[in-house]
Amino acid sequence: MLVNGISFIAAIALASQAIAAPTIEKRATSDPAAFPSLQRAAKLSSAAYTGCLLSAFDVTITKQIYNGLTDTQGYIGYSPTQKKISVVMRGSTTATDILNDVDTTLITPTLSGVSFPAGVQIMRGVYNPWASVHDAVIAEVKSLVAKYPDYTLESAGHSLGGALTYVSYVALAQNFPGKSITSNALAAFPIGNAAWARFASSQSGTLNRGNNVADGVPNMYVLSPYNFQHYGIEYYSWGTASTCVKCSGERDLSCSAGNGMYGVTAGHFQSFGITLGAAGC
Repeated sequence: MLVNGISFIAAIALASQAIAAPTIEKRATSDPAAFPSLQRAAKLSSAAYTGCLLSAFDVTITKQIYNGLTDTQGYIGYSPTQKKISVVMRGSTTATDILNDVDTTLITPTLSGVSFPAGVQIMRGVYNPWASVHDAVIAEVKSLVAKYPDYTLESAGHSLGGALTYVSYVALAQNFPGKSITSNALAAFPIGNAAWARFASSQSGTLNRGNNVADGVPNMYVLSPYNFQHYGIEYYSWGTASTCVKCSGERDLSCSAGNGMYGVTAGHFQSFGITLGAAGC
């Protein structure tokens, strides 16, 4: 999310989640070695806001992701230096995005190439945007896999883009079961129920959720009446490698769960030392 609709989302988040976060132990451990790859993911995510056309840092862009009805945007490409095929989703910049951010109605997802178990539900405001571009994304990745069979897969995004990355991780893992995949969902709110989190966690790749100090968005929708669940490995940082920590479980009080913030706060616009939308290409 960028500046559009910040007050609106923050008000909804605060009004609906005025209960303290669950009490658990502080168990995070220092992990500066994880910082460079997370900062790279932040740069790629920033480039999705910038509107980079031919390249985004080390990624050569082969396709722009766009659906006018859902206003879903991002890009697909490949990185010769990293030997990765990349799917990067843009966060919120428009009124349509804001409406998606707050559309928490749970629905049963259906996507080509994905076998969802019974009981899986995700929020409509994330499912509809992803579903509108899913087939195009899979087709482009399939084309790139044919050209670069030794490359691994990655996906990334910030805020709503991070929430969409939660889905892209599953979509890619299911459609390309023989490929190694790493996804970095940055500053994302949780998007689904416990069955969704269990299913997503069961995929063979790696899902990292990278969060910045003083960002309240990862705490949205985690409490009643939503009770949505995060999944993956959380990393938390003040913007430097020396402050980067690896969190334990979904609600480590050393990390996002303990910062006492909900909704769009000042920390939301920074990610691992990168100002979102200002890092260039």
